[in-house]
Amino acid sequence: MTQKVDPVIREVLQQNTQVAEEIQSAARELEVVHAVLAATVPDQAAVPDVQAAVDRIEVIEQKLDEAVGSLDDSNERLREIASPPQ
Repeated sequence: MTQKVDPVIREVLQQNTQVAEEIQSAARELEVVHAVLAATVPDQAAVPDVQAAVDRIEVIEQKLDEAVGSLDDSNERLREIASPPQ
């Protein structure tokens, strides 16, 4: 690998790692919101819009978790490329 590529890959890896951390943080915040809404508004008392929001939060959490997994996989591949075995 050329000297120019290594710094670029390392920079991309660093950016991806930061994005993964931000996504994980957002997912944790959504988990808290979901828990509060689910505990505060019982199913039988939930206004349809509120229940739809609670349900949607679960879907968003799952998508964020999947995105973090994909970024982690990409980052691992970048680490392998940036630091090949000697």
